Amino acid sequence: ARAILHSIFAYGQRREWCDANPVARIEAPQVVEQPIAPLSNEEVGRLRETVAQRQFRDMRFSLSLLLYSGVRPAEVERLRPEDVCWEERQVIIRPQRSKTGGGRVVPLRSLPGMRAQDCRVPRNWQKHWRDLRRAAGFTRWTPDVCRHSFASYHAAHFRNLPVLQVIMGHRDLSLLRSSYMSPTSRKEARVFWGKQG
Repeated sequence: ARAILHSIFAYGQRREWCDANPVARIEAPQVVEQPIAPLSNEEVGRLRETVAQRQFRDMRFSLSLLLYSGVRPAEVERLRPEDVCWEERQVIIRPQRSKTGGGRVVPLRSLPGMRAQDCRVPRNWQKHWRDLRRAAGFTRWTPDVCRHSFASYHAAHFRNLPVLQVIMGHRDLSLLRSSYMSPTSRKEARVFWGKQG
């Protein structure tokens, strides 16, 4: 609310409707984000077992992107067939479909047995994603936990933060370090990446 009001009064100042921005005198509250723990390998296994079931197979591509490419759920939902390059094993997140308005290219890491024709996002994606999680036994779900899991396991296994920063689409490493990476053992990370095809 403070940020919105500040920008409204700043606009008023530029238009010379007011001389000062009163919101500038209000101290910005300190935002303390709660850390998001990555999914355990057991939880990842439950998702993978569920997506292998016949009724959820159309979500295999989506789960691959969420877990092994760090793509946000809203970005998965907005993907188009022309955004997927199977031959080069990459997916283009176009600026108009990303959260931040910045485009990026992410590696396409897939679940075992996935083929080019499997690379599609089903209609009514949110419902499919919710049904998959419920069928996997998740009664509560933390938004973006797959993205946080990807970042934590990638950092622990590959140990290359600049590459991870580019894949995640962050301008610098500070957000990655402060919000996305939870301390994770290399052993757990090896198991996570070993499950990817």
